[in-house]
This record gives sequence, C-alpha cells and structure tokens, in this order.
Amino acid sequence: MRYTLDINDRPFKAIKGGTKKVEGRTLTPFDKTPYRELKPGDSITFINNVSNENLKVKVSFVHHYPNVKEMLEKEGSENILSSEPKTVEHGIESYDSLTEYKEGIKKNGIYAIGLELL
Repeated sequence: MRYTLDINDRPFKAIKGGTKKVEGRTLTPFDKTPYRELKPGDSITFINNVSNENLKVKVSFVHHYPNVKEMLEKEGSENILSSEPKTVEHGIESYDSLTEYKEGIKKNGIYAIGLELL
C-alpha cells in the first residue's frame, strides 16, 4: 500500500538527513490513517507542511506501544526524536505537548514506524 502523510518541517528534514529513522504516529481527529494496517514494504510519501516538498520512504517495520515512554525506550529516543535533547523525558514532553496526540495515545496507543529512505 501507499500512504501520504503531512509532516512538520523539522522531522521532515531529520528523516531526509537520515537522523530520524522511526516515526511515531497515533490516530487523531485530524489523522485517520489506518496505522494498524501498515506493513513492511508499504511506502509513505511525507509532505512537508511548510515547503510542500515530498519525501518517499519504505516502511521497514511497524511496532505498536501503549505509551510514548515504552516506544522511546524500545526504539531508542535518538532514532525517533528530531529535537534536542534526545532523551526519553524530552520525548514524552514533546508528544504530550500535542493535545490531539496525547488523547489519541491514551485511546489507541502509538505506532513506531521504521523508515527506509528511497
């Protein structure tokens, strides 16, 4: 399957630069992407919501976690976060600052999507 997802400028650049290897996503009122249906080999086209630049990646894995802390600990916060410091505590604060994400994670957990640049 092919998916198209909007993404903020900083994580877009980190994926493009190869420093962000895992994208964390959850269902929100604004994003109904069926993350539980993603499979290795699927492709995602990220669209930078500032520049409209596109970046195509291949899904290498999809892991589901009940909360951000567990995802960051298991996948490595350095592989997920695009901002400094790349600590578990900073990551939790970062995800919790997005109200729709905080609520979505409570209800649906969070998906760690492994990314491979194409």
